Amino acid sequence: MFGFFCLNSVIYFFITFFPSYLVTERGFSLLKLGFFGAIPGLFAVLSGWAGGLLADRAIRRGVSVTRVRKTVIVGGLAGGSVIMFAAVVPDAWMALTLLSISYGSLTVAGTGIWSLPADVAPSSKHVGSLGGVQNFASNFAGIITPIVVGVLVDATGSFVVPLLVIGVIALVGAVNYLVIMGKIEPLKLVGSASAGTSGS
Repeated sequence: MFGFFCLNSVIYFFITFFPSYLVTERGFSLLKLGFFGAIPGLFAVLSGWAGGLLADRAIRRGVSVTRVRKTVIVGGLAGGSVIMFAAVVPDAWMALTLLSISYGSLTVAGTGIWSLPADVAPSSKHVGSLGGVQNFASNFAGIITPIVVGVLVDATGSFVVPLLVIGVIALVGAVNYLVIMGKIEPLKLVGSASAGTSGS
């Protein structure tokens, strides 16, 4: 839940403030915004598709689910953290490249995160509930991130500090999945054995 919150903290920048960043910070016209602003999103779609495909192939070849998921999620969040450098590079094309890498990496991480409920569910009946709980927590980022970014932009007059903050949050999410998340395997139902004998 916490790690997915970190992922969405960065993704919600792209959903909310990304166009404003290109216009106010990088001087994009509406025409340039419409054309070049689509590049990170298109790259993210292709990256997410490729990341999921390669992860599935690795698991089918016998690589452990834990190794595959951690590689995809931790690597994706670490790659997403490069958003912090987009605010300080001198040229707009450099910023757009870093933003594309960031968004693409985050979608790769998202494929792993969204696979976790099915990986750890005790049965198929629990997948939707686990996914819902995970998503509920992550979408608090949709409330908090736009407010924090807006306040920091108003306070500092630029996107440097907000992008640094959400870049660090991506790294915190990576550490969360690397260190706190253990072996990825189906959870055991608490009290399932006693529940089976209580009716007899």
